[in-house]
Amino acid sequence: MASFIAGELMGAIEQGHYKPGTRLVEAEIAQRFGVSRAPVREALRMLMKDDLVMRRPRRGTVVTELSAAEVSEMYEVRSALYAAVVRLFVRRASDGEVAGYAVWRQRINDLAADATVTPARFVDATQAASIYVVERCGNARLQAGFRKMTRQSYRYYAEMAHGTVAHRRELACLATAMLEAMQARDAEAASMLAWRISESNHAAALVAIAAQEKPG
Repeated sequence: MASFIAGELMGAIEQGHYKPGTRLVEAEIAQRFGVSRAPVREALRMLMKDDLVMRRPRRGTVVTELSAAEVSEMYEVRSALYAAVVRLFVRRASDGEVAGYAVWRQRINDLAADATVTPARFVDATQAASIYVVERCGNARLQAGFRKMTRQSYRYYAEMAHGTVAHRRELACLATAMLEAMQARDAEAASMLAWRISESNHAAALVAIAAQEKPG
């Protein structure tokens, strides 16, 4: 039961339902799942091992909060992983799989062109497109590493990064260039563009964090 609860809580953190700093109250979680507190405590210990939650004095267990420096480190690792994933995808994917990615790219371009689209909806599409590539790169260790980075409140910071229409449109342009490199089977060019996409998100997230922390 503890593993099931941990999986459910992990999914909620990944999807941004529990934001960084949110308290996870054992009694409330136990009531939600209709169990005693014992399996809830074990589930929270499991999440702690993956750095998804942490203990805070006088607050109890909370979803892990990252400093700006830690967010930067997260993006540095993610950028390297995404570049490696895309390189392998270009080398190993079938023409049909590349064509499948083109469908996702068109979806993202359409969303980027629509100023009424929310950051959450845009992130839904970009994450789905990234997962499409990750699942077809053919390297289980890279896949595991990428998924772990996504679990660590990435979505919360991704929504901050994609908060402006200008950034989304910049991202769509870079991603279109990456697709063209994929279609040309230029693995190195596609990989470099993947790195640029992730680093663009990195910079945008730090700007958003700084604006959020600014007094007044």
